[in-house]
Amino acid sequence: MYEVGAKPSIPAPTRRSGVVAYLRRHPVFCLLLLSPGIPEYLSGSSSFAILTLNPILFFLFVGLNVGLYGPGVILIREAMIRWKKGWATVFLLGFAYAIVEEGLDLSTFFNSKAGPVGILGVYGHWLGVNWVWTVGLMLFHSSISIALPILLHRFAFPALKAQSFLAGKKLYSCLTILFFDSIALFTIVNYWAGPEIIIGSAISVLAFIYAAKKVPANLLTADLTRQPRSTRKLALLGAVFFPSTFLIGGVSAGVNIPPMIPMILEVLFTYLIIRTAFRSLGPSDNLAGRVSLAIGLVVPIMVFGLIASITTAPLILIADISFGLFLRRTWKNNSRQHLVSLARSLSPLTPNTPLTSEQNRPA
Repeated sequence: MYEVGAKPSIPAPTRRSGVVAYLRRHPVFCLLLLSPGIPEYLSGSSSFAILTLNPILFFLFVGLNVGLYGPGVILIREAMIRWKKGWATVFLLGFAYAIVEEGLDLSTFFNSKAGPVGILGVYGHWLGVNWVWTVGLMLFHSSISIALPILLHRFAFPALKAQSFLAGKKLYSCLTILFFDSIALFTIVNYWAGPEIIIGSAISVLAFIYAAKKVPANLLTADLTRQPRSTRKLALLGAVFFPSTFLIGGVSAGVNIPPMIPMILEVLFTYLIIRTAFRSLGPSDNLAGRVSLAIGLVVPIMVFGLIASITTAPLILIADISFGLFLRRTWKNNSRQHLVSLARSLSPLTPNTPLTSEQNRPA
């Protein structure tokens, strides 16, 4: 208990609070850790084995990934804020980003012999496009590479959720980095899909950007009137997303069903998961539920990355543990804030309600 007029003592800063304070002062750096951190390094898509074999090459790839994912997620977040839009805009711009990365830069949407594509380079390949792979990757990048880092950043630093990070020349610098990084990746991959596909991809990117700017801001919003589901159910709901989008194409190719079926199923499952999530989050102060959903989205990716990188498990475990600590701190902060909000809502007094003499008496 403090005396009237006394200032509460401030605890000495710890190393953890110093890290959090640094990220709060450098919010862009935090976004750069989340993307490409989640889609590339937690998933094992970018192997840590290169670090032990060729550290120079590893850090070159890190730079290229940061120069691609970083501007992508920052620019999409900036558009969401400047246009005063919601999550529908983020997902549509995420589709445009996926076409830029996997189509125009890396050509995995078109090159049937690209390393990561595997059997999906043959199954569902039509008119020069790996359609089953393309649909799955567009859903993955839009949700995991773009929307999830923005969501986690909001949870970690809620006071910054409406703050612009690209004032003045920073916006043009971000666009310039993305442009030259894309040129570098296109040159390294060295695959020419043909003028028709390149022009069609560019038109598709512009179409998604136009749709993102025109879509209603409230198209994808949480139903604040519904009773929220438990944190466990929300985590399980998030955990279904990655396996469903990742496995449907491969399983369908194995049993050789018509490629259109897995494409429809991937879109349908994604829609149902997102729709159910927005209908299950409840009031806006249910931050613990929202963090649980995000944790559910990430954990299967971490498990997959650990299995895929079993030969370099100690290295990827460092990334998993670091990200796990970030999620744990985010969970604790939001759970505490939720309890405080709940206590205030249940209290018969508001901050502006004066205490009566009866209420002033000590218990």
